[in-house]
Amino acid sequence: MSAPVASVIVPCRNAAATVADAVAGVLASPLRELEVIAVDDGSSDGTPETLRALAARDARVRVFASSGRGVSAARNRGLEAAQGEFIFFLDADDTVEPDFYPKVVAAMRRDGADYCRVAHDRTDPVSGRRHPAPLKADYRFSSPEEIRARYLPCFFGYSFQQVRDWYGGVPLGANREMGGVVFGGFRAEILRRGGLRFDESIEIFEDAMFTSEYLLHSRRTTVVNDVLYHYRLSMSGSMLSKLSGRAFFENKLHLLAKRKELDAKMAGRLTHLYAASCVFSLLEILRAACRLKGGFRLGIGTFFRYGRDPAVRTALRGFPLSGRKPLLAAAVLLCRLLLRVA
Repeated sequence: MSAPVASVIVPCRNAAATVADAVAGVLASPLRELEVIAVDDGSSDGTPETLRALAARDARVRVFASSGRGVSAARNRGLEAAQGEFIFFLDADDTVEPDFYPKVVAAMRRDGADYCRVAHDRTDPVSGRRHPAPLKADYRFSSPEEIRARYLPCFFGYSFQQVRDWYGGVPLGANREMGGVVFGGFRAEILRRGGLRFDESIEIFEDAMFTSEYLLHSRRTTVVNDVLYHYRLSMSGSMLSKLSGRAFFENKLHLLAKRKELDAKMAGRLTHLYAASCVFSLLEILRAACRLKGGFRLGIGTFFRYGRDPAVRTALRGFPLSGRKPLLAAAVLLCRLLLRVA
């Protein structure tokens, strides 16, 4: 096969029951010049055998392994192997419409875009019902400045202005999009030129950080507001239920470090985009310390470690308070007291 137009990276962990359906939607695409990079992430079920069978039936499926190091490592292994001009990601328990790839490639070529966002729906794991998730805005931007000002806030964090709008009646997540990389198309050239990879130290919100970093390297963006991706909601629910206590606390620290790293690269121009997130994370750490069985000592230690960070202290000092959210105001004041932030 000649060099593929699109590479679809599929991290797989114990996905024997779903990955064949996921890959089938890709291979049914009218865009024949594509490849599936399936990466087994240390599965203990029949996933490796299923992947080998798929590869035996269609030469466009290539199988790799990442030794159970997590979804970010699996995606990074896929990026190393990908040969396509455009890069896509697919979760092994989701499905796509066959015209996902030709529509996104056509839109990106037509608009000279580095990134394309696609609408999706969400399948409830209990009822099986699909709920459409159309795009919240027309994310077609034509300069890095527009992307930083109007697109990055959808993924990077919460700002004080979003908190103030929340106090005024606007839902806190009104202008947020899911950070999942599965809902977009990327240019391989941008990834190579920027040396962009997933941060393997982050287990939750790694998608949002990857998308944010990629957007900082992008000059133009476009959209396909058709429901082409079918996302299956996780049964595990909240971040706290997905991670053990230690992993939860460490993830918060790593996430802060990543935001600060990207902010530093942009000479501090991103600080306002995640200032409120610093405070929300501090509160989440404190709550987790009180809720996790046997996690109080570790959680409190993490609370003070996180709270000593200069960016967090500055955010805590400036966080806007309102009588409309009295419990939040009381919690922020408690944190200021505990951390001696005037």
